[in-house]
Amino acid sequence: MNVNSINKFKEVVDSNFSQSKIDVKKSKNQTLEDVAKDFESLFVYQMMKSSRKAKLAEGVLSNSANDTYFSLLDQEYSKIISKNQSFGIAEALVRQFGEKKVK
Repeated sequence: MNVNSINKFKEVVDSNFSQSKIDVKKSKNQTLEDVAKDFESLFVYQMMKSSRKAKLAEGVLSNSANDTYFSLLDQEYSKIISKNQSFGIAEALVRQFGEKKVK
């Protein structure tokens, strides 16, 4: 082997390694964003659950099946609401726990 082939091999390995580090950083940031959005959805769900608990009177047809149904409905509503309307919680979490840029 000559020195040229060793240097070329080293360049290829270095470029592949640096590219894989970039891919890992992107996937970590994407995962963080997904988790932050899920947390925001959970937060909205808890708000909806608390507001539903604060009802003033029991309905005539209230039962445990309705409670289960409304719980599932609130979960779906919270996913839709947090997906379409930002409360800023997810962005704050990404800023707080995201990659720190060194200047």
